[in-house]
Amino acid sequence: MLRTVMSSLPRLPVPDITRTLDAYLRSIQPLLLADEHSGGPSFASAYARQQALVKAFLDGPGRRAQARLRALDKVSPHNWLDDNFWTKKTYLDWRAPLPINSNWWLAFVNDANVPPEAVTNPAGGITPWQARRAACLVHGILDFKHRMQTQELYPDTTRLGLWLRHCTSRIFNVCRVPQHPSDALTIPPPASSPWASTVIILAHDFYYALRVADPNTGAPLHVDEIEEGMRAVVTDVQRRRRSNELPVEVGVLTAADRDEWSRNYLTLFSTSPRNKLSFEAIHHSLFTVSLDHWPAPSIPADRHENFPLTFSFDERAPESLPIFQPSCSLSTAPSDLMSHQYAVRCSPSALNRFFDKPLTLIVEPSTRAGAMGEHAPVDALVPSVVCEWAVAGADGVTICGGSADIPFENTHREDNLEGLETGLGARWTRLHFVSSPTIQIAIENAKQCVRKLVSDSDHQVSCFEEWGGQEMKRVSSYQPDAFVQLALQLAYFRIHQCPTPVYETALTRTFQHGRTEIIRSFTTESYIFIKSAAGWKGRRLNHAPSEPSAHLYNLLQSALKAQSSLTRSAMIGRGIDRHLLGLRCILGDEWAWLDNTSETPSETNQDISQHTIKVTTQPTLCSGTRVPLFEDTVFKKSQEWRLSTSGLSEGWWFRGTGFGSPYEDGYGINYLIGPHVVKFCAESKRSCLTTSTNIFLEHVTDALRDMREICLSANQCGQEGESEPASVRIDQASTDPLHNGLRHLGDGIIATPRL
Repeated sequence: MLRTVMSSLPRLPVPDITRTLDAYLRSIQPLLLADEHSGGPSFASAYARQQALVKAFLDGPGRRAQARLRALDKVSPHNWLDDNFWTKKTYLDWRAPLPINSNWWLAFVNDANVPPEAVTNPAGGITPWQARRAACLVHGILDFKHRMQTQELYPDTTRLGLWLRHCTSRIFNVCRVPQHPSDALTIPPPASSPWASTVIILAHDFYYALRVADPNTGAPLHVDEIEEGMRAVVTDVQRRRRSNELPVEVGVLTAADRDEWSRNYLTLFSTSPRNKLSFEAIHHSLFTVSLDHWPAPSIPADRHENFPLTFSFDERAPESLPIFQPSCSLSTAPSDLMSHQYAVRCSPSALNRFFDKPLTLIVEPSTRAGAMGEHAPVDALVPSVVCEWAVAGADGVTICGGSADIPFENTHREDNLEGLETGLGARWTRLHFVSSPTIQIAIENAKQCVRKLVSDSDHQVSCFEEWGGQEMKRVSSYQPDAFVQLALQLAYFRIHQCPTPVYETALTRTFQHGRTEIIRSFTTESYIFIKSAAGWKGRRLNHAPSEPSAHLYNLLQSALKAQSSLTRSAMIGRGIDRHLLGLRCILGDEWAWLDNTSETPSETNQDISQHTIKVTTQPTLCSGTRVPLFEDTVFKKSQEWRLSTSGLSEGWWFRGTGFGSPYEDGYGINYLIGPHVVKFCAESKRSCLTTSTNIFLEHVTDALRDMREICLSANQCGQEGESEPASVRIDQASTDPLHNGLRHLGDGIIATPRL
């Protein structure tokens, strides 16, 4: 009976437009206050103008837009957002290169069972231990997938199970395909497809399809079988290299501008039918596995670590990984951590990668491993959950055993595994690409472009080990995520002397095909706190200790409360940015057919699949009139996320993670909050003179310490239960922008001390 009840999740609601616009006006209040404090127009006049823009939209095109969204929801199979706007608008329409800009990456913890001599072997090339670890990780990933399918894990008797099963399915047997003007996602192949149970192995930029699962049941093959198949592939690659065969480095093209890649993709299709077959295999495969071959690590003489993995680079080698010199503030990080992150993020010149797949497993000769993936089909949290299962060895498989101690040249058993059609088990086949002078030029051009992209990316990991989530919750009485969000804003403000809108990801997993919503973490309450706390320095080196005022604690509590409230609203479908996206997009002429639809699906013959859906960047009314609200400077500024943030998990099995900043003068921050440690993985652009990842992370550390000291000082004074002072208390009635003037609110905030 319970299975019937939980057979589907509720649909993502179309939010009430009045509530959305009300929340939008509240969200821009701190921006207007900051403008006033920096010499701009008064808060009262600026806010009155925004109220007028909102009212004009609500009384005019807003009603039509909302009616269209409700009509669209009724004819959409799953929900109005993901079926029509989100994936296309946010990912597939974007033409920027995928590395750094869009793809996520994860660096796995090292396997403690790998012998030290295998970890520190300075020889280059693919190694037997590398093949063994790759086989174990592939088995673990497929084990998770199979257990989800059989409902051994997260059964559909729970909402989490229903949501996660759908999301997990989006990782496998899918690929992004370059098209102009908008890319597309492939449809998963039938189980009968020869490629449906294979992974694509990349080794020295040669491509292979290797069967790793039972074609009938989907269960993973035994880990030793998978290892045998990988060894067979590596042996074949070595033969081809000895005969001086050169690969077609087609994967480099996936790192290029999407329009450029779409042109080259069509060229490859027209060059040879073999290319079409190889692309079909890649598109329909489970995922890709990159067996990298760059030189193995060497041990720095002055470091005594468990499994130190710092690469010794030859500066003459044009394809060596970038050298990272950590600052003294990050000296406690493992010496190899950044080279590991850089290798997983993007290989030298984008070699041995195919960036269009939602999941690529990457294993280095030292057995160091990680993953990266294309973002359109599924959000990074889901593949991270799958990868955690594999890295933790939850499938019961260990790296011990197998053929890891046997050199590739000393075994010939794998030679009989070629040909997917000639038998069962871990069979493999080559995937051939036929090039042309045009394609070779395009590959070299793509290499140059990706080198510039990667060299401009300033990515670092900082492990804050003084305390973690447990202590944050203890001293503040709020969830650690809210605490971290305030610390990020305080760090940014102290560096740049101004605030910025903040993007934080919230999962809408309680809804059918739910993905994410934005938490607008920059609030009036957070602005008041960071502006008040910016000049206060706690007990740190070269600063005389000073006691924080009780006022700071009350401001911090107000900011944490506001952040927590916004988080809950976003998770239950009451965020505003996805709704605003829909309202903007649906005013385009291509959605006019929705004006004639009935209120219920049974009363209309409209089928959404009959309509060509194109989401425009600047939607217009049918009359061609643009919407003043959406063109307003404040509206645009409120979505300039120079702090783009996302929490992932406690991070037990990840050394680091990352994604790129969406703005040239901003930061992309992924953080992992454990009970006793927080890992911050931040990225900014070297070409920007006003940002520095290292300086930002140092300020984050200071902000965390200061906020804890503020809380401890107040708690010691017995002020844990004090209410916020009247000067900063904001009544709900005074902040209802659709019904009240803001002169009172403006005066109250402006008069607040320390602003």
